[in-house]
Parts: sequence; C-alpha cells; structure tokens
Amino acid sequence: MSDFILEAKNLMKTFSLDAGFFAKNEKKVYAVNDVSFGIERGKTYGLVGESGCGKTTTARILVQMYKQSSGTVLYNPDETAGAFCDVSKLHKSELKKYREKVKYVFQDPSRSLNPRMSVFSILTNAYKYSSLWKGKAEAWELSAHILEEVGLDPSDLNRRPSEFSGGQRQRISIARGLLMQPKVLICDEVVSALDVSIQGQILNLLQDIKEKRGLSFLFIAHDLRVSCYFCDTIGVMYSGLLMEEAPAADLYKTALHPYTKLLFEGSQGKLDKENESGEVKTILRGLEGCPFAHRCPHASEKCRKEIPEWKNAGGGHKVRCHLF
Repeated sequence: MSDFILEAKNLMKTFSLDAGFFAKNEKKVYAVNDVSFGIERGKTYGLVGESGCGKTTTARILVQMYKQSSGTVLYNPDETAGAFCDVSKLHKSELKKYREKVKYVFQDPSRSLNPRMSVFSILTNAYKYSSLWKGKAEAWELSAHILEEVGLDPSDLNRRPSEFSGGQRQRISIARGLLMQPKVLICDEVVSALDVSIQGQILNLLQDIKEKRGLSFLFIAHDLRVSCYFCDTIGVMYSGLLMEEAPAADLYKTALHPYTKLLFEGSQGKLDKENESGEVKTILRGLEGCPFAHRCPHASEKCRKEIPEWKNAGGGHKVRCHLF
C-alpha cells in the first residue's frame, strides 16, 4: 500500500522564449528541473522558495494546466497497491474527473473570482458541468453548507466579490475548491497577500478542513515560518530544483542547505547586506552546477560545475549540496 496520494517523478518543464509563427523555438527557459516528491494521504507537503523558483509551474503541472516536458505525475486515490495512474495519459473525460478530486486554489482571489458573478454562480460555475451535479436546489444547499464551513454566511450566496474583504474572498476561493469533495487541495500562495492576523485565520481554517475531511494538501509559499507552522514536510526549491526536503517540525533547527538558512534569516528579518544581494536566475540552458552557487558564500569550483546529488541526512531529511 502506497503512502502517497499524488506523486511527482522527475518532472521537467521548459518554455520557449521565442514567439510568433516564424519562431525557431531555439531559446528555452528551464522552469522545472528534475523535481520529485510525494504528497502523503491526509498530510501537507509544502513547496517553498522565492518568486521565480518554479513552485507554481510545478503545481500547475500536477493539475495539467501545463504539460510536463518529461517526467510523470502519478495519482492513487484509493490506497490500493498498483492503483496509480499516469495523469498525463488520462483521456479528456478521465482528466475531468481527476480535476474534480485535485483542486487548485489560486493566489489572488480578486483576479480569480469573476466580479460580475454572484458567489453562488462562482461556486457552481464548474460544478454544474461535473459528474456530481444533481440540480440547482441541491447545489444551493451544498453551497450554503460549505460557505458556513469556511466561516461565511449562507446569505452571502447572492452577493458579489467586491462586497467582501481580501480574507473573505480567499474563503470563497477555498469554498469553490471544496464543493466537489476533493481528495487533494493545492493552495498556491493563498495567504501571501493577506495581513498577518488574517493569515493566521486562513491557516487555522485550512487546518480544520484538513482534519475534518481528511484532505491532502500541497501548500505553496515563500515564507518558511508560515510553512513550518502548517506543513508536515517541506521541500525547498530554487531555480526549478529541489534543494532540501525535511519534516517541517525539525527544519528550522536542522536546516543544512545555505539557501534554506537564507530563507529562514529573511523571514526573521536578519539578512545582512552580503546575503541580501542576488535573486533567482532564469535558467536558459540545462543546469551546469548548483544553481545557487552565484549567491552562496561557501561555493567552490565544484559547485559551479557539478549538480549536487540528493544526500540522505537521516530522519526523512535530504539535501542537495556539495558541502554535505
């Protein structure tokens, strides 16, 4: 029996820099580079890193908004040995059912919620075309129940997004994701645009939903403190490559990679000027060496020439660094 409900194996994704009918398609951006991880049943996997590191691209591959250049996405909803399916090989109707069970909650609710639609229409816009649709009356009752579950009032079904605060709009986005009774919820920076006090409320809501429904989560964030609070396991990503993976409860004490340590210092406001400089570089050709080498204070010539391999540090802790 597998512990994973959703698994990414050796995912690669490149985008063409050229555009137009006469483009030669020679220049590419390497957005995701050989990424592998698994989301355990009823657990939360956190994907953490700075903007441009490939977190969202990876998440969108999982729901097939983007097709991977290589690698596989495996889904096993029933905890049965050998029941994994390759998501990229699903037919249109099968992919539709898969997307009913693996739902995506977007970062910015002000952009993902249609301002001209009522809350009820927003919640049921995709639901009415799903295999679960049983009519408007049943949908209204279910929508009212889920609004209450996310901390809103059933009377809000007739209101429009502009009448709500940012935190309330994010609750509506979460409600939309829950309507089809999913097994996996992918939360893409769902608290990054909210005030700190509202962030805590949304995280507590997601934790309650996780325990009540037995959901599995992929939680994407750039703040390691927030991720350590909410997640069970964290993967730290840089330039499309996983650099470190560890149990969330221990990572702040046992972080090994210089980039992970840099993220912790940044979240605590302790960055010095030496470490503050630099940003995620766009990879325009296949990786040669560690992508973090240009910012790492400990980088050697080996770091610039050889991609570090995964090293097992014990206790579910892995790191990709020549220093260890």
